[in-house]
Amino acid sequence: MLSPTYGKVSIEEAADIIRQRVEHGHGEFNVMVGTDSQTSDNTKTVVVIALHHVGYGGIFFYDVAHVRRIDNLGQKLLYETQLSLEYARKLIDAFEVLKETAGFDYEKAMNFCIHVDAGVNGPSKKVIPEIVGWITACGYKVIIKPESFAASTIANRISK
Repeated sequence: MLSPTYGKVSIEEAADIIRQRVEHGHGEFNVMVGTDSQTSDNTKTVVVIALHHVGYGGIFFYDVAHVRRIDNLGQKLLYETQLSLEYARKLIDAFEVLKETAGFDYEKAMNFCIHVDAGVNGPSKKVIPEIVGWITACGYKVIIKPESFAASTIANRISK
């Protein structure tokens, strides 16, 4: 993963950076995973893991990948959701290791959710029930537009 603040890091290193910031901070912390993509000759996907320290700003990490061109909006949103779920699982796995090795109780220390680049006012509204159901069934809280800034703002800007 890449970070404007920390450079190139593994997902385990990103989890540890998040742990350190949460443990040394105060107040409310939100961790979110979101994905966006743009299609030209191929489809460029960007997965973002963001830490928001409410009232104090935040940091983020991202991965970029290029896959074959995906033209269908529904398929693209489902692929973005799949990537977000994969990264969320990897991040939670890393937090579980930190819980064992460093006593980091991530479930108490911060809120965790997945941001989806879909909203009720656009063409993506048709797949929202399916995506929300999928993410919820996996045990995560889901946020859609306009509040889903990890996907609709951070990942979107990097994907262009």
